[in-house]
This record gives sequence, structure tokens and C-alpha cells, in this order.
Amino acid sequence: MSQPAVAMAKSAVNRALETPLAEGMNVECDLFHATFALEDRSEGMAAFIEKRKPNFKHR
Repeated sequence: MSQPAVAMAKSAVNRALETPLAEGMNVECDLFHATFALEDRSEGMAAFIEKRKPNFKHR
């Protein structure tokens, strides 16, 4: 798994415990959009399309 993506998911879960639903949804949306800048996101999508295991660089 991509370490940056896992870190973002953990951050969203941890913040969800402290925030109202609407704010939590905004946090999740912001983190989702932040994944577009990750090299691992492109690799994961390519691997899925090519039906192979991803080779994550954790960037």
C-alpha cells in the first residue's frame, strides 16, 4: 500500500472523531484531492487498468 495514502486515510479517521459531519466531509474531500499530486496514485491507477500489482514509490 502507498504509505502517503495510508497516512492521509489515518489523518481523516483521527480528525473525524473531533469534527462535525459536514467539516469531516470537507476534510475527506481535501485529502482526496491531495492524492492527485501523489505519484503512487498514478501508479495505482495504471496497475489496476493493466491488471498488475502496483509498484509504489511512496511519493
